[in-house]
Amino acid sequence: MTFFAVPLLPLGRTWSRPARLLDIGSLVVTAVASVTYLTILLIHGGDLGGYLGIAVTVLGVALTRKYLWAGAFVVVLASYASTFLGTDPIYSWTIAVFTAFSVALRGRRGALLGAIMGAGVFFAVVLAEDQGYNNPTAFVALAMSFTAAASGSALRSYGRYQHELEQRMRDAIASREAETNQRVVQERLRIARDLHDVVGHEIAMLGIQLGVAEVNLPGGAESSRSALLSARESVQSVLLETQRILHVLRTDGVHDTDGGLPTPGFARIGDLVARYRDVGVDLTAELCATPAGLDPAVSTAAYRIVQEALTNSQRHGRGAVGVSAVADGQLLTVTVSNEKADGPPADRPRGFGLVGMRERAQSAGGRLEIADTDRSFRVTAVLRIDGGTL
Repeated sequence: MTFFAVPLLPLGRTWSRPARLLDIGSLVVTAVASVTYLTILLIHGGDLGGYLGIAVTVLGVALTRKYLWAGAFVVVLASYASTFLGTDPIYSWTIAVFTAFSVALRGRRGALLGAIMGAGVFFAVVLAEDQGYNNPTAFVALAMSFTAAASGSALRSYGRYQHELEQRMRDAIASREAETNQRVVQERLRIARDLHDVVGHEIAMLGIQLGVAEVNLPGGAESSRSALLSARESVQSVLLETQRILHVLRTDGVHDTDGGLPTPGFARIGDLVARYRDVGVDLTAELCATPAGLDPAVSTAAYRIVQEALTNSQRHGRGAVGVSAVADGQLLTVTVSNEKADGPPADRPRGFGLVGMRERAQSAGGRLEIADTDRSFRVTAVLRIDGGTL
């Protein structure tokens, strides 16, 4: 196998394989021609010149696999070995043609190689046939050697051109991706700054004002005090969520391995339900235990979907709200339902709650089902526990 390990110079991925096949094809032709010529010599009783020509030619071809110039000179010398022993060098110069192609293909200048090998076989044929320099066979040997070397060199140059073209394309794509990533990072930082300066400040001020209101409540206003306490807890939760968003925006969101702030998951849905009950929402919940092997992305998606659905139930609905989570085999089904408010829809801008819930479910490999009737509204998220795609 080492014999076939062709030391080609770097070529493009789309070209190196055909180049190696061409080189190996040249080697195969040489082997077949050598075996055929040897068989003819054995059958017809060839002389020493013929056997010596085969031996020197095969030696030269073998040398070209590692030493290109040395092997090429030995192949040319094979023609003279046959000529000086009185044998027609047609076999040797024919193999020299294929050798010139192979050597030029693997890295030697075609013009120089063709001129040297062509001149070598030209004079060998002239000496062998004793017809002077007007010998047509000698000119054919010269022309074929030069053409073969030029062809190998041209193919190699084309391969290098292809390789350079592919490399430039890869560099251009990499540069464009780097520029895009840099712009994304800058935009994320801008959003993080705005979120911190505007939203974070307003939420902090709201918490302070709620604290002042709680302190100044008259004695006996326990229900108001409880409501303010719950509101302050909600503000703290919003602050925590804002800090988490800021953390994500200021990191790449992929290579962040320090865990950052804790991400809410399925196990915290019970706490979410309790907060809504504390502010007086009529809410019933049937929650299963956290399934074994629950994928983190699925866990977060389930929590966020329930959170958004409960928010929508208070904005657009009335009456009792039901939350359920059922794990059945590899599926986790989360449902939030509520009664709809009477009368026309409230005159308020529609947000992106349903869009966000659907995107959450799809990002975790699941799906979101919405049932909207005249009297009720139900959101159902079906997710795979292992994070697979439905």
